[in-house]
Amino acid sequence: MIANSAELGRKVVLLTVFVAVAAMFVTSFNYRMNHPNLFVQVQAAHTADDGHDHGDQPVPPPGMGGSMSQVKEFMDRVEKNPDDVDALVNLGKAFLMMRAWDRAIDPLEKAQSLQPENTEVLKALGIAHFNKEDFTKASAAYDAILRITPEDSLALFNQGVIFKYYFEKPGEARKYFEKILATEKNDEQMRKMAEQELEK
Repeated sequence: MIANSAELGRKVVLLTVFVAVAAMFVTSFNYRMNHPNLFVQVQAAHTADDGHDHGDQPVPPPGMGGSMSQVKEFMDRVEKNPDDVDALVNLGKAFLMMRAWDRAIDPLEKAQSLQPENTEVLKALGIAHFNKEDFTKASAAYDAILRITPEDSLALFNQGVIFKYYFEKPGEARKYFEKILATEKNDEQMRKMAEQELEK
């Protein structure tokens, strides 16, 4: 009788654990479906012989870039010249690749203070603030981009995502997605994503 009770208890515990794990999976899945990430497009940070950023590749996944040797190189350059925007931007990007969002913000904000209309810096700041879940600051970064380049599809899409899922203003978000379809003629991927958001 005692053995049967112990076995029954073990089965109840296992069933409870299974139900809890299943619930966590469903909750996580629903959250991801309802809270998508930004469309990220940041140039890779690397330096040519002339000391300027010639990155033309997307940022590699975390762990594939942003080595500590790069970080040290850019930090040394910033220490020697605090107004080296190129080094500040690359330092910020290196931290972004390492998912060190807090550490990325400081050099990027310094770069922005030196070049307020540098949309590359603003996009990187938008990514950092978004991942810190500071959606107001992320939105402000994309808004600043759109004041400079009103038809920037990436900024339009990311602003739409923030308004739709985080500010819960689907009407406002719709305007951003519609503008992508009205102005974007070359990037089919961006057009398709905007269409999908409008259909949801």
